[in-house]
Amino acid sequence: MLRRQSASLFFATAVLTAASAALCHWPSSPLAAGERAAQDFLMKNGRRTPPNPKLFFLAIDNASIALDATSDLKGLFGIEDETGVEARGLKMMSQSWPWSRGVYGLILDRLIGAGAKAVAFDLTFPTAGEQDDDFRAALERHADHVVIGSNFIDSARPNGAGFDVSLTPPTPALIPPRAAPDPRVGFVNFWPDRDGVVRQAQFRTNLADILGTAAIQGDPDTLSLAAHAVAKAGQPGVIPAGRASQTFRFTAGPLEGFPPRSVFEIFVPEYWARNYQSGAVFRDAIVVVGAAGNWQHDEHATPLGKMPGPELQLNAINALLHQEFLLPVPWPFAALVWIATGAIAFGSAIFIRSPLRRVALLLAVAAGWVACEFLLFNRLGRIAPFAGPLVVLGLCGLLHNVFDLLLSWGEQKRLKRDLAERERIEAALQAANDELEGRVRDRTRELTESNTKLVGLVQEKDVLLKEIHHRVKNNLQIISSLLNLQSDYIKDPAALLVFTESRNRVRSMALIHEKLYQSHDLARIDFADYIRSLTSSLTAGYAGRSSSGRSGVESEDVMLGVDAAVPCGLIVNELVTNCLKYAFPNGRSGQIQIAVLRDAGKLRLSVADDGVGFPHDIDFRNSESLGMQIITTLTEQLDGSVQMFNGTGTKFEITFPESH
Repeated sequence: MLRRQSASLFFATAVLTAASAALCHWPSSPLAAGERAAQDFLMKNGRRTPPNPKLFFLAIDNASIALDATSDLKGLFGIEDETGVEARGLKMMSQSWPWSRGVYGLILDRLIGAGAKAVAFDLTFPTAGEQDDDFRAALERHADHVVIGSNFIDSARPNGAGFDVSLTPPTPALIPPRAAPDPRVGFVNFWPDRDGVVRQAQFRTNLADILGTAAIQGDPDTLSLAAHAVAKAGQPGVIPAGRASQTFRFTAGPLEGFPPRSVFEIFVPEYWARNYQSGAVFRDAIVVVGAAGNWQHDEHATPLGKMPGPELQLNAINALLHQEFLLPVPWPFAALVWIATGAIAFGSAIFIRSPLRRVALLLAVAAGWVACEFLLFNRLGRIAPFAGPLVVLGLCGLLHNVFDLLLSWGEQKRLKRDLAERERIEAALQAANDELEGRVRDRTRELTESNTKLVGLVQEKDVLLKEIHHRVKNNLQIISSLLNLQSDYIKDPAALLVFTESRNRVRSMALIHEKLYQSHDLARIDFADYIRSLTSSLTAGYAGRSSSGRSGVESEDVMLGVDAAVPCGLIVNELVTNCLKYAFPNGRSGQIQIAVLRDAGKLRLSVADDGVGFPHDIDFRNSESLGMQIITTLTEQLDGSVQMFNGTGTKFEITFPESH
């Protein structure tokens, strides 16, 4: 019955885990949306890419397009020469929007003249405009340092037959057509995920890649605005070679990592001198010029909020310069995560019967996995399955608790059915008994009286033995508590250690009597269970000290009487205490392994550690250590022998007759 229940739980857990893993890779599923939300949570709360101080956002903002054409430039901005670059730039900006193209030529001249390595206009110029010749001349003068935007757009086919994708280049009045892609033109597109949020940047693409078709003959690769800007800044090697989208680590929230600076300020002498150190801040910089605000409908949803297109370009450029890209973990690791999730969920159902403890374990595992996710994200730039495993843990916990309720309900029904059947049988037996009662009444009375006396004697004996063990345990516990209270007044570390060890010895004996009165067999205890309780208590007692040992127990089904259990418990107490005190100095971590095994009619008790080892110049048999003397004496009391193996760590092995 138990095997069938375990098999059912295993099958249900495996199906739920496999289904969740599959749904996480189905883009339109709720779990896939949950994974995207979890990724956004990491991006919001995890490590960010530090901003490169040589990246600037010159914003075409309300302050720049709201300049008044009737303003007195001399009185307002202190411009003396009304024919100079500053006056011409501000006059052009004060005209109605959109500006004449000559403004962009002046901006480009101003920035390159200040020493900027690259200027990227996050703007598209698909049609001819005023003063195109001036802007075109500037684009040709600074061809190695400038890039302007182009745009991949969707257009509906006639009769609703789908969509076509085309690249809208700048007007020929600015960039004449040529066979190969012009290095002064980069696409500005960011393609969002299914939920409309931009998490990735594509630095190289072509029409075939966008359409998801086979390569189109003569369709060359096109670089993005960000990629061109980095290349013109002298770092083409940081651009990824393939056309795959790259999930990048953001720098900060909107308008925080690269705060917009009004573009008109570069033509105001006071601002140019004070805010930009007469252009020195732009030396060796990459400057992105573009709209700030949604007045040009150039804002994108990101995990950190709505972000202007130019600032998004700067985040992508910053990620390129720092090579801060986020990758999924390798598929074997992801598979291991899912397998571990299912195994933990299944194990919690099999080995933890309490629903509250099971839920507490699953919550602890979930919290630990969240911490691991942040570690992978912050340190390695990796994104592992996040929301899916947490959902599996939650659903499995709920499923297993429901399963337990159903089993309990079924068990109750079975018990009721068995009770009804038992009552029916008892009634039949009672009828038969009534028929025979006259012939066996006297004999039955004698047997009943004798049986009552025997039962009373046995019960009286059991109660007495339990009371004896209970009182012995309580007395020993009182002694331990007195030692513990006395130790609070001891300041000398050596004396305090002696009290602690004495208290542990008393506790080891008290624990034996506790196990005896809790056991159905009042003469013997389950020695493996006793050792686990003892070592757990010792390890907890030394937690936070220099020792970092962890214990494990390997034992066959061994039942020991009190005469053997007490010395064996004291021996284990001494050996484990020695391990915790001396085997792992200076915070060193390690493992303590206790084993109780049968060997040719004898029991072999061993305590081993992988610590620093036993001093070679000390003979443990003739040691002045009280612990070693206790071990040697108690081994002789068991008619046994003790051996020590000193190699990688230390191992003590005590062999004594099982029938002792």
